[in-house]
Amino acid sequence: MSDLLARHEALAHRFVERLSAGDVEGVAELYHDDMRGWRNVDGRELVKKQMLKVVAFLSGQVRELRYEELRIKPLPSGWVQQHVLRAVSPSGTAVEVAACLVVTVEDGTIRRIDEYMDSVALAPLLG
Repeated sequence: MSDLLARHEALAHRFVERLSAGDVEGVAELYHDDMRGWRNVDGRELVKKQMLKVVAFLSGQVRELRYEELRIKPLPSGWVQQHVLRAVSPSGTAVEVAACLVVTVEDGTIRRIDEYMDSVALAPLLG
């Protein structure tokens, strides 16, 4: 594996570890200052501050958050990640959401995330 691919894979694992731990500041350190995120569930493009609000919601409102069945494919441009997000919603409902992220890395930080999730399975988290 090339050095670049190894760095991208390591960044991917740090990202998942910090998300799983609810470490909003730690995730912020991994994001490029001009980071953007897009979600298929609403078609919105979010800036870094908005993306961090999503992380804060997950860490503050969702219990037993974990990323399982994790598959990371490093690429020269970043990585593709598939996982199943499992958690307990604020109302106590168990949630299991299949997801795929396409992540672009720039200057060693996450520049863009395109996130594809099962919107029906995600609904209990959104209220």
